[in-house]
Amino acid sequence: MKNRLGKLSSAWIQKLLLISQALIVANIVFPSVAFAYIDPGSGSVIVTTILGLVAAVGYTVRKYFYKIKRLFTGAEEDSEQDDQDKINNEHSG
Repeated sequence: MKNRLGKLSSAWIQKLLLISQALIVANIVFPSVAFAYIDPGSGSVIVTTILGLVAAVGYTVRKYFYKIKRLFTGAEEDSEQDDQDKINNEHSG
């Protein structure tokens, strides 16, 4: 009895998956019309977001590149205080 119920439920699940796949394909092939308007401000937001992501990824890659480089070369990391001291010495002298 268990095997028969297991087979029936398995066949039912397979039919359900087939129907859902057919609906997904139908939605892709026959898309519905969307009455929407994207104003020019939205385009600038999208461009700004993409540029921000590119800058963030570039900064992160640069940061970890130099950390890994210091790991292999054994160079010490310059602290912000050392940089500030150099700037103060240039302006005072």
